[in-house]
Amino acid sequence: MSVAYTALILVHWADAPGGFSSLADVMALFTDPPVALAGWVHYLAFDLLIGAWITRTAQREGIPHLLILPCLVPTFLFGPAGFLAFLILRAGFTARARLTGRPA
Repeated sequence: MSVAYTALILVHWADAPGGFSSLADVMALFTDPPVALAGWVHYLAFDLLIGAWITRTAQREGIPHLLILPCLVPTFLFGPAGFLAFLILRAGFTARARLTGRPA
């Protein structure tokens, strides 16, 4: 995905309308199909990266996999909302472990 993103940006960025200086400029960027595709690949790559991080962190910290599954779907679909859900789950799991004296 990183290769696809980089190729799309290198080939299509110079001709793309808009930019990052305002919301209107960002919206203009996404009117260009190749740049919109690059944006989509960007989101997918980062959502998958965060999903992998969530999974590895949960495994390392002993959080059962079934508990993180409800966090992974929103991470893929809504990025930051799923990440926030995992952080809340992780905090609750860690607090529970401290209260019960069990390792997290």
